[in-house]
Amino acid sequence: MNARKFDQLESHQKGKAKKMGDQTDLNSIEQDAFYVINDTAIEGNDVEIATEISVAPKKSSTKRNRRLTSAVWGYFELLPPGKDGRQRCKCRNCGTSYLYDSKFGTGNMKRHLKTCWKREARDVGQLLLRQYDTTPCSTPKFDHEKFKEILMEAIMLHDLPLQIVEWVGFRDLLLYLCPDLQLGTRNTMGDDCITMYRREKAKVRAILRATSNRISLTYDLWSSLNTDDYICLTAYFIDNNWNLQKKVLNFCLVPPHDETSLAQKLQDFLVDWGIDSKVSTITVTSALTNSFSVELLKSQLNSSKGSLWDSDYICLQCCAHTIDLIAQEGLKEIAVSLHKIRESIKYIKGSETIEQKFFECVTRSSLDDKIGLRQDVPTWWSSTFIMLDNALSYREAFMLLDISDINYKDCPSKSEWDNLEKIGKLLAVFYDIHCVFSNTKHPTANLYFPAIFSAYLTLKEEMGSEDECLRALAAYMLSLLEKYWSSFNMILAIAVILDPRYKFSFVEWCYKKLYGDGGALNSMNVKEKLYSLFSMYASPPKLHPGTKTGIVANNRSNKGSFSAPERPFSRATDDFFKEFDSLASEDIVLQKSQLELYLDDPRIDRKTGLDILSYWKSNQFKYPEVAAMARDILGIPFSTVTVESAFDESDRVLDRYQSALNSDILEAFICTRDWLCGDNDTTKQMLEELTKNIFQLNVNDKVKLPGCSMPEVKGTAKWPRWGLRY
Repeated sequence: MNARKFDQLESHQKGKAKKMGDQTDLNSIEQDAFYVINDTAIEGNDVEIATEISVAPKKSSTKRNRRLTSAVWGYFELLPPGKDGRQRCKCRNCGTSYLYDSKFGTGNMKRHLKTCWKREARDVGQLLLRQYDTTPCSTPKFDHEKFKEILMEAIMLHDLPLQIVEWVGFRDLLLYLCPDLQLGTRNTMGDDCITMYRREKAKVRAILRATSNRISLTYDLWSSLNTDDYICLTAYFIDNNWNLQKKVLNFCLVPPHDETSLAQKLQDFLVDWGIDSKVSTITVTSALTNSFSVELLKSQLNSSKGSLWDSDYICLQCCAHTIDLIAQEGLKEIAVSLHKIRESIKYIKGSETIEQKFFECVTRSSLDDKIGLRQDVPTWWSSTFIMLDNALSYREAFMLLDISDINYKDCPSKSEWDNLEKIGKLLAVFYDIHCVFSNTKHPTANLYFPAIFSAYLTLKEEMGSEDECLRALAAYMLSLLEKYWSSFNMILAIAVILDPRYKFSFVEWCYKKLYGDGGALNSMNVKEKLYSLFSMYASPPKLHPGTKTGIVANNRSNKGSFSAPERPFSRATDDFFKEFDSLASEDIVLQKSQLELYLDDPRIDRKTGLDILSYWKSNQFKYPEVAAMARDILGIPFSTVTVESAFDESDRVLDRYQSALNSDILEAFICTRDWLCGDNDTTKQMLEELTKNIFQLNVNDKVKLPGCSMPEVKGTAKWPRWGLRY
């Protein structure tokens, strides 16, 4: 810039300052700061910056003492005048210096902030925070109604009592966070719970009424600490996105135990929800079966034309309770020996010295120290089996500890160990069933047939055992399983046919393994029932385009395309073509149904980790009729409760807080919790915590033996030689 242009620029700046005044100039500087603040994303590049950049003319001017108000001074510091008398400023991050003159503002420094390669914080909002002592953002107004809703959801999610709002410590905590908080009482919380229940019930009712496919139900019995019994009605269905849905519909006091009250109560529930014409099946517990008017229920469902099945398959018995009953019978036979194992684990767990000694016995017996010992929860038979399984792995170590420790009194004898191993062989198959069902909270119907078949076949083979005690136990357990298998194996078989890993060939193989040549009759009955069921979903059968019926239809449709009818042949000529007419009749062949096409397709590898619902979701356009049938059948619940609850004797019992609630509030609490939060995993988490591996010695701190390693928790040990056979 030459001297003449600079003088013109200086004269222009002085004239502008005289017109606007000092205050206006200050506002202009402040506005420059806000321009930088409004840049929401300042990206810096690693560039090489000159150590001194001139932004002011060499000609000095008189400076006025002015307070530095721009936000950029939070990142720059003003340096003393140099030897040349010029004022400079320096970046606090990278040290780059600039000549500074108040006449020319802070634009150069603002531009530098965008490219400063050492600046850690790129958020230009920090400029605003430095300019003001407090944040310009105002605190949002506290929403008391939203708080009450969140609090109620938290109480439901974690099974907290409603009177938590009256606990002194809890109130002090909330009032410290918000002194103006309006905390109610347990009564007001109950009213809020009912209000939320009514709101969510309307949403669930709309979902159920909009569902085009059929709905299956479970009817379960709950008890409370004050001897009141409750019935829980739950709906299961597969939605349009092929997700298995579970909705608790009702939770109320049990009506009088007569032949009609329970069935009539159920019918009232269905009418209230508007699904009385959509019900496919209902699964009940054995406790309700005895006092349940099954015939009345069957007649009600048949009259509504919602059920798919004959009257024999409308009312199903809970499979999980059947398995639980059989497993409990096996545990009774070894109750004394199990008590000794339980006390032995307590003895080892109670002292570090004994734990070290037992670990030495494990090492000397050359046993796997990574399995570990686990203490059981007596009300969970599955945890008792885990304890038995792991203890049998250390049988020799227990016997060695019995010899070396005179204070150890609870070691099972050799005959008891032998008996434990035999009974464990029977229990293993039922525990494997438990593990199969545990992979999902609500197993689809295709999983049950292979599991029940495996247990049935194992018990049938053990009836030929040379051990009289084992043979008698297997016979009794088989008699219990036979009642369930004989009643429901057909519906279980139809469900597994809809699994592309098994299909009909698996059912034929299973019946042949169980009944020999007589299994062909069972297979034929299943096939007839399958095709009869499919006919409810299939559209009218179509003929090939070349069939006789198709030709006639085409002639009728094209009748108006000819100006005159065809001239018929003479009788002699017409007789000449009779042989051809007989050949044409052989072309009348019905087209294969979608079910036949599905069954003819190759099976998927059985070991493939297949998500059955995802499979049918992706194939619903290839086999739409079969997919519609699969949606209704795979959603049938063969258990009334979740897997962990089914194998826990203490579950399905209300706690002391829930038992004290009014029945209306209790129903609102249970149903709304299910709709908003779904199933709670606390039961399974608590089981894993209580049965964790107690055999976790730190070898470096406690005992050092050659070849020893730190035992690791590898999960539950399994019976590799006794696994499921499908």
